[in-house]
Amino acid sequence: MKDIWRSEIRQLQRLAAVPKADDLFVPMITAGSDRDGFYIVLDPGRGDPLETFRSATAKPPVLSAPRLPRNRRLLWENFLRVARALELLHSQGIIHRNLDPWSIIGSFGDEPDFRLTGFEWSMRLATVEDVPRAGAGGAEAKAASFGQDWRNLGLMIAELLDVSPGRVIDLRLLLSEVADHLSVTEVRILRKLTGTIPVERLDGEQICREISDVIETIQAQAAGGELKLAAAFRLDARSQLTRDIRLATGNEIEANDIDGLAAFVRDDLAGEPYLTLVKDNAGGAKVALLGNQMTYWLSPYRAPETTDIPTFEFAVCEKAELARPHAIIGSEVLLPEMLDILPAGKTQEQSFSRRRGRVAHWQPHIDALKPAEHRKTDLDRKYEAFALLTALEMAYAVADIFPVSVKPGRPSEGGNHGVIAISRHDEEREALSKLLLFRTSPAVRLSELLDKGEATDKGNDGWSLAQTGSLGERDVENHWRYVGVDAANQRESFRFEGSFATRISDEAFLIPGEMRGKLTQLRRRLKALRALREHSELLRMLTDPRGRIEDSHDPVKQDNDFKSLDKSKQEALTSILSTIPFFLLQGPPGVGKTYAVSEIVRRRFMDEPTSRLLLSAQSNAAIDHLMKEVIDMLPSDVEPVAVRARPADDDASDTDLEIDRQADIWLEALADSDLVEEADPIVRDKIRDLAAARKAKGSGKSKAARAMIAEARAFEAMILRSANLVFATTNSAAVEQLIEESSLFDWTIIEEAGKATGSELLSPLLLSHRRLMIGDHQQLAPYGADNMIKLLSSADSVKKALRAAMPYIARYQKEPGIEEILNVIEVDEADFGRLCADTLAVLTLFETLVRGEIDARSDQGRVRRPIFHKLDEQHRMHPAIAKIVSDCFYEGTIKTNEKVENKYRKGSPPFRFSDARLPERPIVFVDMPYSRETIGYRGGDRAPPWVNSDEVTAALQVLRLLRTTDRSRPSLAVLSPYNEQVKKLRQTIRSEMATSLKHLSQFEPALGEDGYCGTVDSFQGDQADAVLISLVRNNEKATVKSALGFLEDSRRMNVLLSRAKWRMIVVGSLSFYRHVMSYSEKVPTADIGFLRKFLACLEMAERNGDASIVPWTTLRKKS
Repeated sequence: MKDIWRSEIRQLQRLAAVPKADDLFVPMITAGSDRDGFYIVLDPGRGDPLETFRSATAKPPVLSAPRLPRNRRLLWENFLRVARALELLHSQGIIHRNLDPWSIIGSFGDEPDFRLTGFEWSMRLATVEDVPRAGAGGAEAKAASFGQDWRNLGLMIAELLDVSPGRVIDLRLLLSEVADHLSVTEVRILRKLTGTIPVERLDGEQICREISDVIETIQAQAAGGELKLAAAFRLDARSQLTRDIRLATGNEIEANDIDGLAAFVRDDLAGEPYLTLVKDNAGGAKVALLGNQMTYWLSPYRAPETTDIPTFEFAVCEKAELARPHAIIGSEVLLPEMLDILPAGKTQEQSFSRRRGRVAHWQPHIDALKPAEHRKTDLDRKYEAFALLTALEMAYAVADIFPVSVKPGRPSEGGNHGVIAISRHDEEREALSKLLLFRTSPAVRLSELLDKGEATDKGNDGWSLAQTGSLGERDVENHWRYVGVDAANQRESFRFEGSFATRISDEAFLIPGEMRGKLTQLRRRLKALRALREHSELLRMLTDPRGRIEDSHDPVKQDNDFKSLDKSKQEALTSILSTIPFFLLQGPPGVGKTYAVSEIVRRRFMDEPTSRLLLSAQSNAAIDHLMKEVIDMLPSDVEPVAVRARPADDDASDTDLEIDRQADIWLEALADSDLVEEADPIVRDKIRDLAAARKAKGSGKSKAARAMIAEARAFEAMILRSANLVFATTNSAAVEQLIEESSLFDWTIIEEAGKATGSELLSPLLLSHRRLMIGDHQQLAPYGADNMIKLLSSADSVKKALRAAMPYIARYQKEPGIEEILNVIEVDEADFGRLCADTLAVLTLFETLVRGEIDARSDQGRVRRPIFHKLDEQHRMHPAIAKIVSDCFYEGTIKTNEKVENKYRKGSPPFRFSDARLPERPIVFVDMPYSRETIGYRGGDRAPPWVNSDEVTAALQVLRLLRTTDRSRPSLAVLSPYNEQVKKLRQTIRSEMATSLKHLSQFEPALGEDGYCGTVDSFQGDQADAVLISLVRNNEKATVKSALGFLEDSRRMNVLLSRAKWRMIVVGSLSFYRHVMSYSEKVPTADIGFLRKFLACLEMAERNGDASIVPWTTLRKKS
């Protein structure tokens, strides 16, 4: 029973992530258990079960007079909501089973508000007394199915529309003969729902469209019918209205002449009566009816001697005046035929109860008079922040399209066509670059981009030429490859080769190959943005993360595996497993956050093998690392269907978890199964033919078979929808597909969330009601965030940048939300600053949420349930290295695990230095001369791009002295913050690999295909036994920022200093850093406190014997 109860709770939680679920389903408030059993608590709001209204003595007018067009329309509007709810339920593979008047909640107000419930318990316990359930849905006990759900709905609608279900299902009756008050379309829908008319498959979306058409038809009929706006005028001898009319007519009509008074009112309103909304002195609004002579003040009607809430089903007039109102908010001309003027006496009032449901309501007319002003809610503002962020991302993409002049180039030796692209000045593109706060011109950035691609052997292929340079332009040439600088031309000009001659000449635009991927990502983000507009639950959670924190009721078994975890992970695991819908986990370097994720996944599948989990991260490298850790930790008897979602390729490094390979495995197993053997011959042959076609792709018979067969793609999609464990990047095609199909998960877990922008995080967040975000905002920020953070600090700059970029965004690349933002830019000066601040919070979403929780914790007077935890026990680094990281960046809160400390303190590293010039210490600092202090020293950094040749020489000398001590192949990384320095280090190391560095082959390259060298940005999340760092900067610049550059960024330095396990060797100039420190004390805005801490920690480590500072003069001497 407990397992069933928990399963139903998870089902409700998963449904909560479906867009519009909170509007169409009755929400669960809480759940619990006591000695008598298990329970869930639902919140019906102001509604009650439909059955209570249906069986009441005094029924609502909608139920008592369902044949009236207005009431019939309202019933269909309500059941449209039920149909949509049922379709959402079925989309998640859930059968209602108990659709009857008890499972629908509503209030029968003027607006449709039916919501669905009753599906929460898949197993129903019989009561002691076998009493049949009331209503059409409970009349027959049939096998539960999607079709039976629709049948129950059809029978219920028929009954409430005052139609005998027997007549609906009697095919001897023509559609027009079933009920005289229903249209043929209405009867056809009922017969479809009840299965009377055979259909291959009941399509919920089609049913909803047909119901919407019925509503529009009834509404048109009602508008042309006899329903009138009824107004009761208090015309008796003692009423204020009578005195007002007599005063206006010079007392010509006697006070007791009710018919004469009524005739005056009718004549006065016989011309063009105006319904008017007037502002009152209190700031509210009053309703008036303007005749030819008088103004009649209207109020809502309440039946006498009752406590009913007054409504404008009828209007009441108790006073009038000759004067015309001044502060008119809005007005509408009414046709005299629309009005039903009723003298309000006792006899007439008794007739009002009989008129209920037979008159037109005043309220829609009154509401139409109200100004169209829309007050933005917090949810609206949150959505606009995501939309503005997406618009800015598009603007930055526009800036990556470079203006060039195109000239013919010489053909290559292989016969390819040549073209020369010369950077040209474009005033508008230059202005856009400046507005987006790029430090260099488009021409310089193009040169750097091409140079970077050449340095890494990546990014040279797939360049495009375009005539207009609009973002998303379709008419482009995609086949150009960069081959080098054109030395014959003195200006910045670049040579490209392609298979076809170019059709473009003179002024054109050059587009990087990576732009195609960027455009695809932008389109996916726009789709996610559209989905967010309908996803009020996620918007509310992002607006107020603590708004609805609940207990998950998942057990936290404190078994031996739990006890083996460090205390920090135990606390994190307990909080994460017991909390929904949201949790944040901060993972400083080396604390084992990936291990924590693996433990969560393992426990989830041990506890509930049918769970569905989405594990996502921004980069493929992070996902692959996470996937390996998670799969390795799963016990042998736990075998969830797991897939790695990315486009299929035949890369040998891929695993069997790729979707196409999983499809092959399951399809082959299915084709050989007894199930298929006993299936219909057509189905059996189709499945086996498909399996054979997929096998053929690997044998060379048909390499494109998988991509060409629609059935194969459908089978892969089914595997993706069915998988228990999906590994996918945040912007992958698989995540896009899952959003489109509303294929939801029990849990979304996002790794490295601190490196992703809010727009990148949005897609996986849409796919589950339970979300865990893991990252560290004190390491690298999202790529390109620094410029955008500066830009968003000035609302005026944001407006100018977007205005400059929008003409270059192709029409099909835009989305309604983006257009809304452009409207805000133009008209809403006062509010735009707040929107920019909201967008800044969304840009660094993980950091915003974490800092919000840290601030909340500082309020000591309040007890809060935790939705944030920081892991604080590291397992990666030598404790000496960990202490520097902890003291510099985490205020000394990170400690080293006891077992790990013993390992490093008592053990020996798998490498050594070959002579005494470099001591065997976990931290070695090679101290370069400061260019300003050393007489005759010509070293230091060179810019731009930033490079330091002397540090390359020093790094080379360190590597020459590094030797392995066993055959374990320890890992080695050579890192720098600057691309140009990495390029020079890579070239120098490669040139020496056959001579002075041939022993490096005994070390494992920590950067995989990139070898030993990489930037700090490329190495976050990775680690190496030995890490050599070249800091580069060593100059005489006048400001802190110009002197330090990247080194001013504590996040980059955090990553740089926390990659080493056994040994960290740093090459830099301590005198230079100390000079910058002394200078920064005179600059209040300089924020380099971490550098002061680093120098102090280094000195402390040297005194403790954990670090050695080696002057470059010592290192460069021959041993």
